[in-house]
Amino acid sequence: MQAALSKFVRARMRFEHVQGIQLNFIRSLPSLRKAKGKRHYNIRVDQRERLCEMAFVVIFTSWEEFLETSFEYYLASGSKISNLALTKVKVVDLSTARDVIRGDRRYVDWADPDQVRTRAKVFFEDGEPYETAISSVLGYLKKMRVIRNRCVHFSQYAADQYNKMIREIFGAGKKVTPGHLLLNPPPSGLLSGGLPSNYSSTFELFTAVLDTACCIVVP
Repeated sequence: MQAALSKFVRARMRFEHVQGIQLNFIRSLPSLRKAKGKRHYNIRVDQRERLCEMAFVVIFTSWEEFLETSFEYYLASGSKISNLALTKVKVVDLSTARDVIRGDRRYVDWADPDQVRTRAKVFFEDGEPYETAISSVLGYLKKMRVIRNRCVHFSQYAADQYNKMIREIFGAGKKVTPGHLLLNPPPSGLLSGGLPSNYSSTFELFTAVLDTACCIVVP
């Protein structure tokens, strides 16, 4: 069983490593400078915000990869780790697990927390450990997905969903870029129970959210 668990721990550590790198990068932004001739200048605020958006996309993508990898591992491991996840479907190896999860789709969406919960209930008893992990921070994960979509998509739908979220957080008439939201302290309208509110940035809050869920999926 110990050997079966080791790959789960490595998956969690890979995710935590990516988060740590990006978090340190965001914390270094206030002192980041660029050269112009013989002089050095702090980078503009809008540039720091854009870099923060890029770092956020990296950690959210890493979160999706962690969900996919751990899900496949749990399904392929079966009874070897029955105390963590009780599988409803028996598969013989990791490749089969991937095929079964994908089904007839070209790809599997790991960004939508509701879809992940539904998928988990198909393959695991009570959807665990994903049901507990995701439901505990569901509101945050939904907002993170909206922000991620706004950072990487230029569609009207992504913009509308993001603007709707901003109205819910700040009220009508407020215009806030994803980078500004991420780089500044989390507004009261964003916070919900279960996590402390003394984060220096929304980016740090979101890394804590993902850490919480990650450690439930792989203790």
